[in-house]
Amino acid sequence: MESRGTQMGHVRFVLIFTISLVIQSAAANSGFEGAPDLHPIEDSFLERYRTTSEFIYRQTNGRVWVVPSESLVDGRGFPRLFIDLFGSPLRSDFVNTAVVYDYSVKSKHHPWVAAQNMAYEAMQVEGLPRSEANLVLMLLRATGTRWATKGPGNCFSRCHGPDANLEWRPIVKDEAVLELVKWARNSRLTVEEIELRVNEIILEEGPHSVIGIM
Repeated sequence: MESRGTQMGHVRFVLIFTISLVIQSAAANSGFEGAPDLHPIEDSFLERYRTTSEFIYRQTNGRVWVVPSESLVDGRGFPRLFIDLFGSPLRSDFVNTAVVYDYSVKSKHHPWVAAQNMAYEAMQVEGLPRSEANLVLMLLRATGTRWATKGPGNCFSRCHGPDANLEWRPIVKDEAVLELVKWARNSRLTVEEIELRVNEIILEEGPHSVIGIM
């Protein structure tokens, strides 16, 4: 008869094995599904497109990002300094990521930090080198749009109603961000290191900075 210690060891092994299978399954099922099929809106002075089919990105953590058919995207979800350095995100080497991220900024269905993390992962799936992805993440963390998701779970909704929208961008000097460009183009940097460095140059994070972001 097996001892209690041996039985517990078997249980731990089964749990670890099961968790490993779940993680591997999530990773195997991650990635893009479909194509954005962007249709230009001709009567606009700005670069604007409408998607003609549903487009999906599945993250390795299991979060699913859906861009419905007939969604409007224009790249304006990306900050100005990003466009200065990379050009139009909708004509970049990671256009699929750009479509999903731009729509996420407009729809605000997910927290802003989750959207930025999704973009960081997705653009590498599209083949962008990690050094460039680190630079993009730095720009998004420092100057990208932030928002409060709708619902009763944040202080803004409690003050202004569940359907109120709140979005903002951190207050930061362009010069301070540009000084980090060379530093951020480093494949060895971690997300945590990028966040710590960005926090040093942000002058003001924005309204309702105590809103939960996860």
